[in-house]
Amino acid sequence: MKEIRLHIKKRAFPSHGRVRVNAHHLPDLDANEGDQVDLINEPAQKMVTVTLIADSMVGEGDIRASEEDLKSLGMKEGDEVLIRKTPPVQEKVKKAVAGARTTMSEQVGKLDNTIKKTAGNVKDSAAKTAGTVSKKTHEISGTIEKAATDTTETIRKRMKGKEWL
Repeated sequence: MKEIRLHIKKRAFPSHGRVRVNAHHLPDLDANEGDQVDLINEPAQKMVTVTLIADSMVGEGDIRASEEDLKSLGMKEGDEVLIRKTPPVQEKVKKAVAGARTTMSEQVGKLDNTIKKTAGNVKDSAAKTAGTVSKKTHEISGTIEKAATDTTETIRKRMKGKEWL
């Protein structure tokens, strides 16, 4: 997309959302009067979309913008502004969709890695827990078996000589 750099100046008459340039610059932008252009303050990463008006009274190398647009851009008279023809809405949408697709793909990849890592951690924790449960169950079984044997012996000793059964 074609772009040019011009020195921004404040318009004599307020006209928010419209800029005036010398007709000489229209071919440099591949634009016509009435087209939308983006004014871009590159260092501040600010942008304003405005309507282009051809005006032979504006000097070559200059662009005239409203005070409001200057403020929105964070610029002052004489600063250099980048001017680019605003892409059609369809192109903007396609670009946004492509960006979203890339971002989603990256995020899905990260999520997949996180899920795999978490699944591995769960598997390891489950194996450790199973080992601990098995060990404790074996210990408790031995304790229960000994207590049952001792109880049985105690009952036998007490019952010896008595025929209740």
